[in-house]
Amino acid sequence: MLLALLMGIGAGVLSVNVVSGAPHSCPYSGGGPPFAVESFEADRMRRTYLQAQLLAAQNRLFPDDAEFAMPALKVGANRTASASATIPAQLLHAISWIESKINQVHINVPYGDVGAALISPDCGYGIMQVTSTIDNDGGLPSRYEALAISHFAYNIAAGAGILAEKWNEDYFPVVGDSDPSYVESWYFALWAYNGWAWINHPGNPMYDPARPPYDCDDDESGYWDYPYQERVLGCVLSPPVVNGQRLWEPHPVVLPDVPGLTAPGGALDPDLFRQRLDQVRERMSLDLPGSAVPARLTIGGPESSREALLGMPELDGIPTEVELSSSELARGGTQLTIANEGSGLLAWRVVSTPSWLDVGIQAGVALGNGYDFSNMPQQSIIPISASAGGVPEGSHRGQIVLEFNYPDGTSETESVAISLDKRGAAYYEAGRPQS
Repeated sequence: MLLALLMGIGAGVLSVNVVSGAPHSCPYSGGGPPFAVESFEADRMRRTYLQAQLLAAQNRLFPDDAEFAMPALKVGANRTASASATIPAQLLHAISWIESKINQVHINVPYGDVGAALISPDCGYGIMQVTSTIDNDGGLPSRYEALAISHFAYNIAAGAGILAEKWNEDYFPVVGDSDPSYVESWYFALWAYNGWAWINHPGNPMYDPARPPYDCDDDESGYWDYPYQERVLGCVLSPPVVNGQRLWEPHPVVLPDVPGLTAPGGALDPDLFRQRLDQVRERMSLDLPGSAVPARLTIGGPESSREALLGMPELDGIPTEVELSSSELARGGTQLTIANEGSGLLAWRVVSTPSWLDVGIQAGVALGNGYDFSNMPQQSIIPISASAGGVPEGSHRGQIVLEFNYPDGTSETESVAISLDKRGAAYYEAGRPQS
């Protein structure tokens, strides 16, 4: 366990300021290729995402979903679990800016459109760069994986859950009496979110000990000249500006006295950190700065309701028959279309396919009405083709099973029967939805 903690597998092992193209494999999270998933990019001002983070900080996005509910935070000197304790929303805003510039899809996808989900070089996904809870094993995504990658609200809830777990971990040091209303109290949880590793130690000689606070809105501030937790807290102190507006309200932050705490024998003495893995909490815990101010759960402006953010998606059915002939296989296959006649995002995933069939997208979202800044509605289109190596002569029968997940926690499946005669044509037949 201690080795895993030292390596620091958090939400993102390596945070990236600008995310490049998708990797070919994920050696640190399953070893297989990254999942092929599509998602939706909201408005340029990130209002939709910031509102979702405000709800996630209070466990109001998916409180009854076992996979996406935020665990109760351990608070007070006795670290007692409290269901009413919340995360300062400013921290989720700042983490997501550091991780992805608060983007859910690839940089080439316009705002308001559906396209390839954002994947970092270390296989972190989406706004919160969810990494450690995703297993890229070469198979199809689980419900958790599909939703966390394809739907911005689930991605944000997953990130909030990971941060809460880092806060609750009894191995890590604490600040003061573990009062989560102070952003300063989250110093070590933020460190662990990116990786409980030497690269994030404030006394690492790669960082200037006399450095000023990180300025989140200054491209010249030296992104890599700060440990991860200081970048996040710098964004809380100096939020980024988009189109001439701050994305959220600044909040004062009192940073640790790095020169004093990293001196020999200090709580953050680098030599002690490198040499010893035991009694980390006892050795490294800090006092809460006396001038710290509790954070307010606000980003300014009216608060959106959960229903307004998530909408009421509704499956518009799938084709009862899609032809796939031998000649179409040679041209690369055909496609299956998913439409949302409701509002918000209809999240879907492929549960199973015949072994001789490939689907080009394993999960995604179909955009309905409700986001007035988007190019709505937009269908999901699943490319379908023969598996690598081709399909042998003869008849082949099987089915594609699709699962649809809704914001109220319900789901339904639809089986699409497929039959291919390599010497003739194929037909697909949609089955009835099953709860």
